[in-house]
Amino acid sequence: METPHQIISRLLTALETLTREEEHLFESGMYPESTAVQQRSMPLVRKIAELLVGPNTAQTLDSALQNRIQILLQSRRAHYDRLSAQLEVTRKELEKINAAQIRARRMRPVYHAPAVASFAGEA
Repeated sequence: METPHQIISRLLTALETLTREEEHLFESGMYPESTAVQQRSMPLVRKIAELLVGPNTAQTLDSALQNRIQILLQSRRAHYDRLSAQLEVTRKELEKINAAQIRARRMRPVYHAPAVASFAGEA
């Protein structure tokens, strides 16, 4: 039977793999796919957290495992910072599109009205 430390190590390896996949998809602009991978990783995060609150588990983790967890946490923070920046860029682009739609709606009546011919000599 695996010890909590062994389980954490195994789950952390899987989580690291999913994190690399998620970041690759994000960097490739495949945002929905990146989010899907993130959702797949959540059960691993929950299980690791559940194991870490067990008696003497977190306090007795070896330094290599602690280091892997710290590196993963730093990577996640950096990823969320990039994600926040991308969301801000997208929000600004949507604001520009919305403004253009409003301008187009205001101009539509001008171009929708039938043209009235007014030539010299007609009357």
